[in-house]
Amino acid sequence: MISLGQLGKAAGIVIGTAAGLAGVGAIAALRRPLPRTSGTLPLPGLKAPVKVIRDRWGVPHIYAANSEDLFMAQGYVHAQDRLWQMEFQRRAASGQLAELFGTVALDSDRFIRVLGFSRVAQREAETLDDETRRLVEAYVRGVNAFIDQHVGNLPIEFTILRLRPRPWTVADVIVWGKMMALQLAHNWREELVRARLIATVGAERAAALEPRYPDDHPIIVPPGVQYTRTMGQSAIDRADAVARFFPDGAGQGSNSWAVAPQRAAGGGAMLANDPHLAITMPSLWYENHLSGGDFHVTGASIPGTPGVVIGHNEHIAWGVTNTRNDVQDLYLEKFDPTDPTGLRYEYQGQWETAELVREEIVVRGQREVVIEEVRITRHGPIINALLPDQKQSVSNGQTTHADQPLALRWTALTPGRLLRAVFRLNRAHDWDSFRAALVDWTVPPQNFTYADVEGNIGYALGGDIPLRAKGDGRLPVPGWTGEYEWVGVIPHAELPHVLNPPEGFVVTANNRIISDSYPHPFPAEWMNGYRAARIRQLIEQTPRHDAESFARIHADVRSLPGLELASLAGRLPADDPVAQQARDALATWNGELSADSVGGTIYARLRERLLTTACADAVDMLNLVVGLGAFASLPGRDFAHRMFPDLLRRLSERDDRFFGERTADEILAAAWNATIAELRAELGDDVSTWRYGRIHSLTIRHPLGSLPALATIFNRGPFPTGGDLDTVNMGFLPREFAGPPFYVAPSYRQICDTADWDRSQSIQPTGQSGHPGSRHYSDFIQPWLNVQYHPMPWSRSRVEEVAASRMTLQPAEEQEVSVGVQARSAP
Repeated sequence: MISLGQLGKAAGIVIGTAAGLAGVGAIAALRRPLPRTSGTLPLPGLKAPVKVIRDRWGVPHIYAANSEDLFMAQGYVHAQDRLWQMEFQRRAASGQLAELFGTVALDSDRFIRVLGFSRVAQREAETLDDETRRLVEAYVRGVNAFIDQHVGNLPIEFTILRLRPRPWTVADVIVWGKMMALQLAHNWREELVRARLIATVGAERAAALEPRYPDDHPIIVPPGVQYTRTMGQSAIDRADAVARFFPDGAGQGSNSWAVAPQRAAGGGAMLANDPHLAITMPSLWYENHLSGGDFHVTGASIPGTPGVVIGHNEHIAWGVTNTRNDVQDLYLEKFDPTDPTGLRYEYQGQWETAELVREEIVVRGQREVVIEEVRITRHGPIINALLPDQKQSVSNGQTTHADQPLALRWTALTPGRLLRAVFRLNRAHDWDSFRAALVDWTVPPQNFTYADVEGNIGYALGGDIPLRAKGDGRLPVPGWTGEYEWVGVIPHAELPHVLNPPEGFVVTANNRIISDSYPHPFPAEWMNGYRAARIRQLIEQTPRHDAESFARIHADVRSLPGLELASLAGRLPADDPVAQQARDALATWNGELSADSVGGTIYARLRERLLTTACADAVDMLNLVVGLGAFASLPGRDFAHRMFPDLLRRLSERDDRFFGERTADEILAAAWNATIAELRAELGDDVSTWRYGRIHSLTIRHPLGSLPALATIFNRGPFPTGGDLDTVNMGFLPREFAGPPFYVAPSYRQICDTADWDRSQSIQPTGQSGHPGSRHYSDFIQPWLNVQYHPMPWSRSRVEEVAASRMTLQPAEEQEVSVGVQARSAP
């Protein structure tokens, strides 16, 4: 499986030697001129001049006379600052990284080609409505104009890899949304966790381990199905290869809340948001302010796609968190073993023929393309099994014939309307138009918070949630019977939503969305609710909120489960002075999981050891999840994380039935002794120096920064940090991940004040520019770490006050000028 370290080495091979690469990279990065951000530049295809004012934080404010010019300029500006990121993302989502990095990227490309994001994106491009197509095509023209004008001065990554980008297409814009959906949904792997649990311990015991599984809903294995402890391993291996590029920890969390005017000091509704994603260099998000035609909107965009994903316009503000709904199902398929083509499979007693797609993968350093043959049934692509005469390598290094074919049905694998939804959302002017925009938000399902200038606040779910004829989507099901088909989606009007709740605020933090009275089946892998509970506490503690109080909520690192576990400190053994000091530190800990906390360090490691000790002791789960990669990949760890509240309850109540042969106190003691031994070996015997930041730090990595010769150019850090999965200011550093550490945290923070949009604030983790030589490459890091913000200037007068540069994009037929560059130290 590929790691970013391997990726960096592959880049080094392209240049020749690490020393040569260091010289080329350093000189080029430090001396290469940056794209111009001032003066007049030609942009063929514009209908009228466009003004681009960059403020002192590097955020562009784009003013156009019409919407097509607006999005053409946005494409141009995105390419100015983030072209390499755009190229890397479209290649990853299209399964074309091996063309750059060779065989180390082949498994990732293979899995993406099996899923067929490019195939779906092309079909979706063909179904766009006229307005959406017109605006997206304008955006694409802007990107391509920048590429055409800067062939000799592309970002340094293109020089290192000796790459010239091909022209952008509408499908390239669409395909990244599919990759984001993959990061935000991994229920198919959760299905395999359950199936393997059942194969190991039986259905009854598996139900007991299920996080918050309803007592009156036993796990029922579909008739005719036999699960195995290695089910789906080849698909997991390839999915893990993808995660080395884009960790799927994106689904681990996000926060958003809104308060009504009676709870706001400024007299208007307020809204805050912070989506949690892997922190990379550059940041996923790019902040911009767009004004032209019937658009006037500001906030966070994604380079490579038009519009604003999170932000506000003149009338409304909105934020998003992941719903964690189950929109993926695995179907076990029965193929005819006598069919020489390997394409005939059974459905309702008849034979059907699977579609066969031959994907050609170009691999750098190889003369021949690699052929990936994809079988697609009525349920979706076969994600784990090759054709009958082929073999494959699984995670234990052995070679085995493909296991029973698993087809993936997923809402992201059919054409959607996400871009139309973004454009409609950007122009929504009230609750009804906001809800109407979400009709087109098909995938990934998201929780949307809402606030408007009339003082309304609300919550609404956007996304297609499947309705199943049978089953609840928790386990792989027979594909041959026809009993488990999808029969539609929950009608949009019946999706969960609320307007102006009586308590005067809404909170969403990946917690449970609906009550038991909800009329439709609603399977989801919700988080444990600690962050949502803490946000509610903090909202209720302050009678009237402003930007400062919202910032305190964003910055909060109090761990509610940490306090629960600390309350059990009196039951922990203290056999020597170090263990005694550690126990005292935990017992007196205030729950603040800050970078300098000693009690936080002890809690974090004890939590890990409790999960592995309790699960392994009860049902041999440790062996099970290591086989799945659950503590080396995210879905299994996510499963264990959601189980932690139940584990705490059983430990507190001394519910010994759960722990097999040992008692709850024996589990506590074993985990504690392992924790102390581990911390002493890692941090020494002086407990007072066991600061959390010593074991919990962030290095923000660039895809090429894992090569030592390039690390100092592209990467930033390490930075000691606080927080974990359960704190509002989330900081998730999985220690067991098989590759360079990644870090999931707030990828963007915004505070919107509807009473005065100029009082709104935002920050993303790195900086606006993707060019290492720019002063805006990493200027946001320290403010972001400190939970500080920059203003989001909205009014034209305020924008002019903070302007740092002014650029006019001129229709080329009106004024032909050479496209110059500017000095390295400029924005």
